[in-house]
Amino acid sequence: MKVRVISGIVIGVILTAVLVLGGVFLWAAILAVSVIAFFELTAACGARKKGVILSAPEAVGVLGIIGLYVSLYLTHDLACYIVTAIAVMTALFLVYVLVFPRTGSDEIINVMFCFLYAPCMLSFICLLRELPYGTYMAWLPFMAWVCDTCAYFTGMAFGKHKLAPVLSPKKTIEGALGGVAGSTIAGVIFGIVLMVRTDVKPVMIAVFAVITMLGAVISQIGDLAASGIKRDNGIKDYGKVIPGHGGIMDRFDSVIMVSPVIYFLTYISLKVNGVI
Repeated sequence: MKVRVISGIVIGVILTAVLVLGGVFLWAAILAVSVIAFFELTAACGARKKGVILSAPEAVGVLGIIGLYVSLYLTHDLACYIVTAIAVMTALFLVYVLVFPRTGSDEIINVMFCFLYAPCMLSFICLLRELPYGTYMAWLPFMAWVCDTCAYFTGMAFGKHKLAPVLSPKKTIEGALGGVAGSTIAGVIFGIVLMVRTDVKPVMIAVFAVITMLGAVISQIGDLAASGIKRDNGIKDYGKVIPGHGGIMDRFDSVIMVSPVIYFLTYISLKVNGVI
């Protein structure tokens, strides 16, 4: 537990630094996290053969991740996702054709999935930072950790009914509801702080409450989905890069799924209220 707490503090300090600094510091940090998460996923999904340090499909995936982040950093154009996804898919098919049958179709499919899953979704944190009031907005995906904490303690105190007994035996419906409630309250507090420190309208308090409430639901789906991948492949943790927590995927699983949802909900809300 001590190691876990210390690691959590270190993560919090680094996260605060890069979110406040923004710019190239944030993009580089999320890029690094995305590449590690990509490799954790390819290893978990069996897209890498034993004894192979870096497979050809994985190399394509890494180049695709770098290309996506560089193009997004330079343009902030969402079309980069479509262009990069098509380019990665085309390159993977080329590798498949050239080395067949040493590389199977399942490996190609897994690498494409791993590219779209963590790296693409995490990049929306950077895009949130580029929105108006981005110093604040970039924190919204990490409300998923508030949800995780509230769900844990609510489940410990009141949990009786299993939420998904096969995927995660310890999670309960009561805990899930507690996570949603805690995130909604955090959203209200976030909206109040933003209203006090900026010129946003009071209605945004309710808006952020709704965003964090929906985000809490999505984040728990992401958490369970990541657990399902581990169970499918018979592993306990995705990695060991974060002492006491496991891998990047073990710590960021809920944040990954909720980041694009939070981005689009926030963008639409700011647009409707005339901020953008």
